[in-house]
Amino acid sequence: MDKRFHIKPYTFRGKLLMFLLLSALAACTISAAGSFMVNVATINDDLQAKEHEVAVYLLGLEQKTTLPTEDMLAVTANDTLIADISEHPDWVLSDEQQARMEQGELITTTSGFIPVPVTYVQLGDDVVSIRPSRDFNLILSILPRFAFTILLTMVLFALLSILVSFTISKPVTQLTQATQQIKEGDFTVRLPDNKQGEVGELMRSFNSMTEELGKTAYLQKDFISSISHEFRTPIASIKGFARLLQMPGLDESARQEYVGMIAQESERLSNLSNTLLRLSALERQMAPAALSAFRLDEQVRQVILQLEPAWSAKEIDWQLNLDKVTIESDAELLIQVWINLIQNAVKFSEKGGSIEITVAQTDMAEFTIRDNGIGMSEETMARIFDRFYQGDPSRSKEGVGLGLCLVQRIVDMLGGQIRVQSTLGEGSTFRLRLPTTPPTHQGGQS
Repeated sequence: MDKRFHIKPYTFRGKLLMFLLLSALAACTISAAGSFMVNVATINDDLQAKEHEVAVYLLGLEQKTTLPTEDMLAVTANDTLIADISEHPDWVLSDEQQARMEQGELITTTSGFIPVPVTYVQLGDDVVSIRPSRDFNLILSILPRFAFTILLTMVLFALLSILVSFTISKPVTQLTQATQQIKEGDFTVRLPDNKQGEVGELMRSFNSMTEELGKTAYLQKDFISSISHEFRTPIASIKGFARLLQMPGLDESARQEYVGMIAQESERLSNLSNTLLRLSALERQMAPAALSAFRLDEQVRQVILQLEPAWSAKEIDWQLNLDKVTIESDAELLIQVWINLIQNAVKFSEKGGSIEITVAQTDMAEFTIRDNGIGMSEETMARIFDRFYQGDPSRSKEGVGLGLCLVQRIVDMLGGQIRVQSTLGEGSTFRLRLPTTPPTHQGGQS
């Protein structure tokens, strides 16, 4: 059997179909009661009309002949109706009804557990009752109509239930199949999102989730690829220099050079591992670990002094505009931000270059660092916050491409914003805005 039409009672479609069929059964029961009452009334109306026809015929026959009442009744005898003389009409008819009957009016009453009509007519001195024959069974008369009505109702409800169950459960079936595809690693699956209401909203939300999962899967693969590349390069260098050290007859100067290269690559591996661990910890961390009030301008000044060996070798000219700004934030995290930004400005500045740093306060604490170094292209600016991205391959040995990614994560966590402007060959400017007090909710722009 085609799986699309295989209904299991524990599935959503099976449960829905079962509910609809039970609803159909309840509707059929109500319909049956209504149909029974309507059919009883219809058949009684038909019987009453036939009884009246017989009564009118007897009245006409009485005027045209002098036959005894018994003979006239014998003429009208048939399989459906029976007419006979009522011996005690006063037992079933009121005085008013008897008076009306004596004036030529037909009187109809009902009798029996399932009421059937009985018509009375005055013929001379006799009162004649006209009723269904003893062989007549109202239930059997109703049964064909009743059965047809119920059968037709049940068939229509069953067909409608199946149609409705397939229509309503189709989005759920599509969602189940799409979820299975995602489970198998296919993030390209999309559901039709042109429906209205809650189902359409569910489809659109599912598509958005799938798109984000696809991006995450891509980033994960890219991250693993980048990690492998970043680790493979220094490991290959260490392995190569180690083999060179094993060569016989190696002089002391070469040996020292190779040992120095191994130490340098080992340091690079250590920095990469530490940075990755720090970034991983920050991505799991949802809020600053320790908040304290401190002078932002003094913190920036201390970081500049800490990095003196790097910038003094390049004879950097500093222009500092540091207003007194006090903020309440995570001091340890912000130190990482200033170290990365200032190191980048120094690294991409030419010898004798100039770096300008401004700390000021408006509605937020503002930090600006501007250099007149090599600058960046539009393509580079679009990717500088990506993991392992390095815009200048010639300087790849000076970093691992995680610094600005780390900066962005910290700024986001602290509720701040970061912007970059750069012109190739003219330098770059980074602007940060940080709340002076802890944000009420996490997250920021970048």
